Amino acid sequence: MSASEFINTSALNASQHAESPSLLIVEDDDDFRETLKLEFSDRGYLVKDADSFQAVSESLTHKPYRFAIVDLRLRGDSGLDVIAQVLEHCPNCRIVVLTGYGSIPTAVEAVKRGAVNYLTKPVPIERLEKALWVDLPDEPQPESDEPIESLDRHEQDYIEYVLLQCGGNISQAARWLGLHRQSLQRKLKRIGLK
Repeated sequence: MSASEFINTSALNASQHAESPSLLIVEDDDDFRETLKLEFSDRGYLVKDADSFQAVSESLTHKPYRFAIVDLRLRGDSGLDVIAQVLEHCPNCRIVVLTGYGSIPTAVEAVKRGAVNYLTKPVPIERLEKALWVDLPDEPQPESDEPIESLDRHEQDYIEYVLLQCGGNISQAARWLGLHRQSLQRKLKRIGLK
């Protein structure tokens, strides 16, 4: 579906639904979460928000959600784990993962776990809303400021991939990468993964 088809399709306009669609926003940045909550409330969504994995558990005791926006990195938790948590209680929920640290491995993993879209911050609210309704982005993602062929970026992507394959186990990932555990921990701290 093109952007113009999205805009012209009245079924996708939340304010025109007989019952407003429910939306769960999982974001640990208080200001950003509140901004999203206000924006989507103004667009006709019934919004509930959570700032942690634990708070999501409490939010899921209410009625099922039609949509969820999940930050990839939550205080000490992974948004990837939240995907499974939400889908367990709301199997038809359409989940969009948002991150300030986009990478190919985490995008692939998010989609494997059930997200319908993966967007890198900053993202216009219109594009975020469209991502809730339309499965795959039909327009290019904004490119980051660093060159795509950056060696540091490739290293970060590969480390993220290995960590995902090892279920977050740093010792196992370090063995896979041929590094000492402490060296890997230093790298993770440097790139903001731990």
